Amino acid sequence: MIRSRRVTLQPLNAWLVPQPLTSVNSKYELRVWREVNANFGALRDELVAYAQEALDDARSRIRKGFEDHLSPFSDRVDDPAVHYPAMLNRITLQGYLGETLAGLAVEHFGALGEKDWHVPAFLFRFHDQEFQHLDLINERIIMGESHDPDAEAEKRPGRTGDDALAFQLDGEGKITHVLALEAKCLAVSNSAIIADAHGKLAAGTRRPSGIRELINLLSDYENNEAQAWVARLLELYRDGFKTVKRSDGLAYTVGNSPIKPKTRLSWLQADAPHASYTVDRQLDAMEFQLTELKVLVDTLYRGA
Repeated sequence: MIRSRRVTLQPLNAWLVPQPLTSVNSKYELRVWREVNANFGALRDELVAYAQEALDDARSRIRKGFEDHLSPFSDRVDDPAVHYPAMLNRITLQGYLGETLAGLAVEHFGALGEKDWHVPAFLFRFHDQEFQHLDLINERIIMGESHDPDAEAEKRPGRTGDDALAFQLDGEGKITHVLALEAKCLAVSNSAIIADAHGKLAAGTRRPSGIRELINLLSDYENNEAQAWVARLLELYRDGFKTVKRSDGLAYTVGNSPIKPKTRLSWLQADAPHASYTVDRQLDAMEFQLTELKVLVDTLYRGA
């Protein structure tokens, strides 16, 4: 599925307010946004729609083979995706939020000094552990058994591989730049997670694994735009990665701000990447400080 939804910039900028930071590192930039809760209402419906569209491909995969095209899921019990993602554990939903914010930021705020980035699809369909978990959840609910989505036993491992990929195109529609995105979303900042995120990006190859996954995903859709993306991604996968420039992006979403904001505006380092980022590539770091993270997760994914 090719995504098309965007949100209106004015309410987005009023909700996520950029903080004043300067950097003299030519290969590293940190940008920080802080949530202004009072301004969320004007953006709420658009952001819910954006987050839900990001999951539509995963829903399609869950439903594949189950749908009667003459009468699609007239009974909610027959819909294998009816409880996706609301009944999944909060940690999984935070992960979905982190990846979605990564794509949203690149599409709306730009990256590496450029605005025209494209995220053709998110990769949520490859979270197989949660799809297996969803079958168990659906069975419990059908049988009238209780289900506490946030119980410790309901946690599942996160999806491996690239969290998201963004691309720049030239005038002929060919891919010229790839931005590999690593996303983390935590209730409380964690220095070990920050180090791990930088290390994962450093270990990334010139041909990100998410390119193959995007080709598999978009091949399921027969519309012209999806097939155009398949063609350009195949060209990139086969040989283009040798010349197309890969850069990295880190999206760090956290539910708390530094205690002394006058002396420290961010959890991520302002002037240079973490020491675990050991490659010589451009890195765009983005930090989102959301004081109402729990409420936001419930709003976007549980209909609160």
